[in-house]
Formats: sequence, C-alpha cells, structure tokens
Amino acid sequence: MRHFFGAVDVTKSSSRGFYFLNVTQFLGAANDNILKQVLIFGLAAGGIWGNQLGEGGQGWASLCLAIPFVLLSGFAGQFSDKFSKRQVSILSKWSEILIAFVAMLGLWIGNVWLVLAALVIIAIQSTFFSPAKFGILPEIMPKEKLSRANGTINMFTYVAIIFGSAVGGPLYDAYAPQDPETAMRWIPGIVILIIGVLGTLASYGIPKLPAQNPNLKISYRLFDSYFSTWKELSGTTLKSVILVWAYFYLVVAGIAILIIADYKELLGITATRTALLMALLGISTGIGDYVAGWISGHRIRPALIPLGAIGTSIPFLALGLIPNSFVAVTALLAAGGFMAGFVMVPLQTMVQQLAGDEKRGQVLGLWNCLSFVGIILGNFLFIGLKQLNVPSNRVFIVCAILTLLLLIAYQFKLKKQFNEAVNGEGSQHAG
Repeated sequence: MRHFFGAVDVTKSSSRGFYFLNVTQFLGAANDNILKQVLIFGLAAGGIWGNQLGEGGQGWASLCLAIPFVLLSGFAGQFSDKFSKRQVSILSKWSEILIAFVAMLGLWIGNVWLVLAALVIIAIQSTFFSPAKFGILPEIMPKEKLSRANGTINMFTYVAIIFGSAVGGPLYDAYAPQDPETAMRWIPGIVILIIGVLGTLASYGIPKLPAQNPNLKISYRLFDSYFSTWKELSGTTLKSVILVWAYFYLVVAGIAILIIADYKELLGITATRTALLMALLGISTGIGDYVAGWISGHRIRPALIPLGAIGTSIPFLALGLIPNSFVAVTALLAAGGFMAGFVMVPLQTMVQQLAGDEKRGQVLGLWNCLSFVGIILGNFLFIGLKQLNVPSNRVFIVCAILTLLLLIAYQFKLKKQFNEAVNGEGSQHAG
C-alpha cells in the first residue's frame, strides 16, 4: 500500500510500524526540546538563572544534553543489537515518565541544578532510544525506500523540535513572567509529563522485532565498544561518513542553535518570538530533509551533500554580516535550515545502509557518540567566543567558514569514495 509518510510503498505491517515509530520519535524529541528550551531561556542573558552560569550559560545546558550520548552510546548500541529494538524503545519511554517527575520538582522549586539533572537523565534515556529507533528503520523498510524513510522521520523529528521550541518559549514566559505574582511554576512540568505518557503508549505500536545479535556479550568497559567498532571501520567509507556527519553536527547543532537564543536580546523580542525563530530553523530543516529524501527516491545521492553545504554556508555568512533585523534573520534561518537537510539525509542513510545487520546498533552507537562529540566541541567553541565578547550573530561567520571547509573536503577527497560506496564498490561494511 502507499502510505502518506514520504510516499513510501510499504506493506501494511511496515506502514503501521513506521507510523508508530514516527509518533514515538516525535513525542520524545518534543519533550527533550521543551525542557531544553525552558532551560536555555532561563540561562540566557536576562533569564531567571542567567547570572548563575555566566556568559554563554545556555551552552552548559546543551552540554548536559550531549555528554551522556558520548559516554553511554556504546552501551546503548550493544543493547539494541542484543535485545529487540522494540523492547529497548518501550523501556526507554517508560523511564521518560519518571524523568518528568524530576523535572516537575526542579521547575516547581526553581532549582536550576535539579532541572539540569533532569536534562542529564532525559539525555541518558534518549541515548538508549536513539540507536534503537534508527536501527528499526532498516529492519522494517525495504532498502530502496530507506532514503525516503529517513527524510520522512527526520522531517517529523524537526517538526517535533519546532513544537518543543515553539511551546518552550510561551511555557518559559508563563513560568517566569515579568510579574512574578502571575508565574505558573507548575505548567512546564505537567506538559512534559503528559507528552511522556503519550510517547510511552505510542511505543507499543512499534512492530515486534527479533534481536539481531542475541548472543552478543555486552562489554561494560566505558569506551570498549567505541574502540572495537572504530577499529573494524578502519579503511571503510562508513568511517568517513560518520566523521563528516559529526563535523556537520558541530556546526548546526553545536553552534548555530545556541546563537538563536541570544536573538532575544539582539532583537529585543520576547522568549515566545525567539522560540518562533528556533521553530523556523527546525521546520525548514525538516522540510529540507523531506525534500532531500524525495529527490533521492530509491537511491542514496551523495551529490546532494555539496549542494547542501553551499546552501547552508551562504545564509550563515549573511547572518553574521548583515544588521540585525527580525525579517532578515527569519528568511536566512529558513534558507540555511532547508539546505542543511540536503547534507543530513544522504549521510544518515549511508550510515544505516553500510552498517551490517548484526552490528548496526553498535555502529549507530558510535555515530551517536561522535555526533555529540561534535556538539560538545561546538558548545565549547561557542562558549569560548562568548567569553571573548564576540557578538552572538558574528559567530555565524565561524559557522559559514566551517561549512565551506566541509565543501572543500568533499570535493577534493570524499566525492569519489562516497559515490563508489553507494554503488556497491569497495570495502565499506562493519562486521
């Protein structure tokens, strides 16, 4: 049957499973971003906790979300190989409900450290869910539909980021209004709890799947899985793909997303309007992912990567150079986000397709780890530039330069390698 999601032709069972996977992922991503955005607004200049962590405080909130992915993605990848990815998904969603209560308490009493702790715990939960959800796609979707499926799930993920960002702004305004007497300290926690419950219910619609490697002996040494997987990827295209993904994540998720919160002060607008800018970046990236998946059709198209790099770097450069204007910032963020999808979809699909079935979870665990290493490096770069008193909008110039370097590396080193990999030539698989 033809399903609405990405116009992907799938069986009835796969269609239903793909639907519930999208719903589960949507609600989880929304919850992560609601809590993160409330924290970012509270820690940014002028926020209620803005003086507690200093300049660029929102970077520390982002680090709390990123570090668990670096430390625990190796374990998470092994678990998603050893056990059914459906079971891993359901258990991780149940933990989200418990985390919501921690967040509710921290927000109710206004304790930033307890809210940061909730963010760390929800990041741990997401760490275990991530390789399971991305590993499920190749198990329920035919190979020739994987690009479109990735484009679709990415689109709904960014719609969730939009929702989380858009809701996070008004929730923060209600949580910490100008008149403290009207503050509704309970409302963000209740919203997070309700979304957690709905996400848990949706996870039961994911189809039953067998474990891909039930005899796997899990290593509990912190970085063993990373080192062993990295060693197995030596000399493969898959290793290059993961590194390019991590580098691009450094730019868009480690730096660019943090800049937007500071437009509240740069443009003199409310948290709600600032959240709309964040939502715009999310929706434009989601649409870009969907369009890239549609263009890819039944193939992986690495040729979209340089197009996306050019289309991302030009708006970033303009954001760093032009005078601050809400209309101009809105248009340029939309353009940059849309073109970022052209880089992300081919890379993500290559990671899934080039990884072997029995070790896909471990490869995705390494992929997750390096993605968040990129985010952490980007966070530290952002914090360092802020400490040097570089205006936030000028940091976009750094984003543009880094993206152009990716374009140069692709054209002169990676283009042939990626094209050979997707055409089935050369050594590329893990395991």
